[in-house]
Amino acid sequence: MPVISRLPIALVLSLFIIVGGTFAATTPLFEASDELWHYPMIWQLTREQELPILDAHDPGPWRQEAGQPPLYYYIMAFATGWIDTTDMHTVRRLNPHVDTGVVTADGNTNLAIHSPVENFPWRGTTLAVRMIRLLSVLLGAGTVYFTYRLALEIRPAWPVLAAGTAGVLAFTPMFAFISGSVNNDNLAILLASASVLLITRMSLHGDTGREFRIAFNWQWERVYGHISIAHPILGILLGLGALTKLSLLALFPVAAAITAYNQASRWWRNPHRTRARVFWLHALVLLLHYAVIFGLAVLISGWWYLRNLRLYGSPTGINAFVDVLGRRAHPAPLAQLWSERAGFMQSFWGLFGAVNVPFPHWVYTALNIISLLAIVGLLVFITQKWVDDRWSLRRWLPFGVVVAFSCAVIISLLRWATETWSSQGRLLFTALQSLAVLFTIGLSSLLPRQRPHWRRMLIGLVVLSLFMLSASAPWWVIAPAYTVPAPADLESMTTPHTIEFGELSEKAQMRFLGYSLPSASLHPGDALEMTLYWQSIDATEKDWSVFVHLQDSAGTLVAQRDTYPGMGLLPTSRMQPGRTFADHYVLPIPSTAYAPTELRLSIGFYDYSTRQRLHTSDGFDSVELAIVKLNSNPGHIPNTQKINFQDQIELVGYEMDRRVLAPGQHLNLTLYWRGQRQLKHDYTVFTQLRGEGDRLWGQHDSWPARGSAPTTSWTPGEVMRDVHPLLPAADITPGTYELQIGLYDSAGKRLQIITADRRWVDNYLGLSRIRVSEEQTRQ
Repeated sequence: MPVISRLPIALVLSLFIIVGGTFAATTPLFEASDELWHYPMIWQLTREQELPILDAHDPGPWRQEAGQPPLYYYIMAFATGWIDTTDMHTVRRLNPHVDTGVVTADGNTNLAIHSPVENFPWRGTTLAVRMIRLLSVLLGAGTVYFTYRLALEIRPAWPVLAAGTAGVLAFTPMFAFISGSVNNDNLAILLASASVLLITRMSLHGDTGREFRIAFNWQWERVYGHISIAHPILGILLGLGALTKLSLLALFPVAAAITAYNQASRWWRNPHRTRARVFWLHALVLLLHYAVIFGLAVLISGWWYLRNLRLYGSPTGINAFVDVLGRRAHPAPLAQLWSERAGFMQSFWGLFGAVNVPFPHWVYTALNIISLLAIVGLLVFITQKWVDDRWSLRRWLPFGVVVAFSCAVIISLLRWATETWSSQGRLLFTALQSLAVLFTIGLSSLLPRQRPHWRRMLIGLVVLSLFMLSASAPWWVIAPAYTVPAPADLESMTTPHTIEFGELSEKAQMRFLGYSLPSASLHPGDALEMTLYWQSIDATEKDWSVFVHLQDSAGTLVAQRDTYPGMGLLPTSRMQPGRTFADHYVLPIPSTAYAPTELRLSIGFYDYSTRQRLHTSDGFDSVELAIVKLNSNPGHIPNTQKINFQDQIELVGYEMDRRVLAPGQHLNLTLYWRGQRQLKHDYTVFTQLRGEGDRLWGQHDSWPARGSAPTTSWTPGEVMRDVHPLLPAADITPGTYELQIGLYDSAGKRLQIITADRRWVDNYLGLSRIRVSEEQTRQ
């Protein structure tokens, strides 16, 4: 290849290493996707030289990552084993209040508590993590190069556009971010890219490389078996991939299919192919190929799957993995997965930190539009090659390989997301090299083939845009999310209210200075916004958490916000005496909150590990700041609602005859339903009283109106009044309990709630909480 043709890919690789290295060097420790659990795997191998075991009861600092195939962790443990990382538990301090996977209005995004120990020059655990990140960037660079070679195999006349394909992959912001983190995806994507490249070459050129001929004789017939050097290389790649990430098992059927096709082609070219013995001899050669490829793969990775079988009763260990990771409350149908597409695409393009630090919304809109155009262009490409160019099967095979592998990864992810909360686009990155090829082919196919320079300009513009996003993300998006707040501007405080907090018989540690409360009148579904102003008085070794509570007249919590000061970024143990700060809080009020009522707004401090509270100088463990009025939603039905149960039935309101119960008392819950269409099933309404640990303390199931109004008899649009008596269990203890309701059909399948923006969520609805006390409180 001429030197000038290599310049574009050299430029892409250089810029990728710079961008990935920037992510690696600037992202705070353990604030990259799952890095908080990936690094302890490496630390464990470095310190103990043995793999941890999945245990849902004691998940350890590695949590579900203990179930990941270990090759990446072994490599990085070998590379950093010389570093003293005895300070790991000191450096890796967790934020217990982080909002993982949720983009909040007020912050609390940091997974870990950060300190100056992370600053340059790096030492100990900081050095090990940063070094692993930089090594991972090099793995990412290998993926970029293999993607370039893959694009050249599919379209050899595209050296510039092949570099564009590599650029699309390299500067996808989430890929650059993951490449600069401790994550086994980095090795998995590299091995997947190398494997797809080799399989593609085999599909296009047959069994490429040096061949070893083996003659088979049977009744004077001779068939030559060709063992190519590609076969053992492919077997090694598949074995290493299976020892890195389970999703790479999707390569096995693709490799088997292409190997079978190549041998079938040899059989077809044999002039004696019609003879049965010739067919069986070729089949024997195919088995030999499989023995080399998959025998090596099993030899390399089989021990891991045997270990899983012995420990967990499953070769993959998925059962134990999911026990630690956690399951959805119910399997998600395709309609629900489709409703989660917005978050899925965000995490594909770039959703940083604990999947809670996003780009501005317009960035995703623009990238999604480009993706839709690429899909349209891909259909144009397929049509052109099928109708006009009439590609032979051999020409289609490389294209088919990238499509088949992409589909295999997508299907496996859909199955995985059905059972777990894993509807994240970044989990497709195993097939990112194939998706990048299809993306570039699709975009370029939108323009005339007679204008190749137009195609190059379009791909170049997209790559440049992605590069600008990736290069700016560390400073534009990520850094602000972890910047410690500046000292408070006390002049903006509207209500001074000085109170000191401290441990009993100890010097006061924190001083509350006052607050700002823009509005003290809300409706269910609104959010209370407020700003609290604080000052540190004395140094402390404890990390005290701030709580903000909204408590109704029945004594139940309607909304709360718990966080370390500085919305997670300014723990009290690292706060200098005299430091002032202002925290802005946003407390969403549930749409099902009982109204009208008055909410008492109170604040305080507590120790997250012991639940011990700091006391005021007056001896109280909280301070009531204000009364917030919660008004009823407009409507003639009590507690007016608009809860859509799967476009079948709508809950339009509810009421209770009491909200504080004494043991032995029952509660009458009245639900108001509206049929949205003529219903084909008679749904049963369930009402449940749930306590801590989701324990069931009371239940009443029946057709509406105690069986007298089956849902098939409803007139669409008519409001049905439905009363359910709910008697708590005899051994119920004083405390707060949640009312949950829902509907299910004769087969036991529940209707799911669809939100106003068409997202499918739970298959039950939590109403207002009730309180059980020793003595009934008058309401």
